[in-house]
Amino acid sequence: MTVRPVRHRSLVEEATAELRRLIGTGEWPVGSKLPGEVELSRLLGVGRTTSREAVRVLIADGQLRARQGSGTYVAAVSPVSRFDRELRRSETFHVYEVRAALEVEAGRLAAQRRTEEDVLALRAALAARDAAADPIELVEADLELHRRVVRAAHNPVLTRLFDSLLDALREAGGYVVAADHPHAGTDQDAITGAHHALVEAIAAGDPTAAAEATGANLIRTLDQLRPTQTTPH
Repeated sequence: MTVRPVRHRSLVEEATAELRRLIGTGEWPVGSKLPGEVELSRLLGVGRTTSREAVRVLIADGQLRARQGSGTYVAAVSPVSRFDRELRRSETFHVYEVRAALEVEAGRLAAQRRTEEDVLALRAALAARDAAADPIELVEADLELHRRVVRAAHNPVLTRLFDSLLDALREAGGYVVAADHPHAGTDQDAITGAHHALVEAIAAGDPTAAAEATGANLIRTLDQLRPTQTTPH
């Protein structure tokens, strides 16, 4: 006789399994929109934190996709393959490589050229980032803060270049947060500290400190995303 050991599953695991069941059975077909966070928590019979974590798991697995200002939608019936996840990770790594190169210089220039109005806007954007209550809100607030840094550099070409990358940056940022790379656990405090240090360096007119703070933020993310082996193109 084979007896399977009884396993204790957390509420997050139970909620994740139920979401997978609803998607797999076609209750929520590909392209459909999930209920809002409050309604989803009610349907699952769990707290908002639990339902939010379950959604994050499925976003990381590629079954769900969050669209800023619209909601969360079913993207695939089953989790994407490991190969596809690694491919997306590699693409995100390359987006962040470009972002790091662009934003380190933007931070340096912003510290040299910022106005009082720029500093006020930066502090407001930083406060909004600190107050972000969910992954989608965090990604958007983070992008707005970095957009303000770029604008404070007062280089119109740099601003246009950053704005042209916004869609790619938003998708990459969503992946980073959903996949729980550097934006959770103990690293969260370090990343939040780096953003505060960046704003203070710009306000103080210290270009070296601004560049270092930008690097401390983005290079940490790059290290988390770095493929085990990259192929030159």
